[in-house]
Amino acid sequence: MVLAAHATGERAWAAMDANGDGVMTYDEYAAWVDAEKFDTICKFALAALFALADADEDGALKRAEFTALRQALGNGWDNADAAFDALDTDGDGLVGRDAYLAAIRGYVTGEDSPMGEALY
Repeated sequence: MVLAAHATGERAWAAMDANGDGVMTYDEYAAWVDAEKFDTICKFALAALFALADADEDGALKRAEFTALRQALGNGWDNADAAFDALDTDGDGLVGRDAYLAAIRGYVTGEDSPMGEALY
């Protein structure tokens, strides 16, 4: 799983780094990202990372797993609780893979994303 996550992440990064200098600027990201690219590239990288964070492999993240994933992605722990709460709409203490991916897709494509609002 780690190798798959790394490989999908590398593909996503290479696609976003327009000038190939190993650094992705906001302008490169903003020019690249759209729904089609999320659906064909980013979704797979994020799903692979989700799978790594899902320690019990039940298809959902508990709060601690979610927080660890957000920190691994460079987000601070300080807003992870708000993002988790925004995604845990039924209050069962779990965030499912599909809900997680849909919230990120919504954010990057400019659609409604309660998690995006909580994180950014």
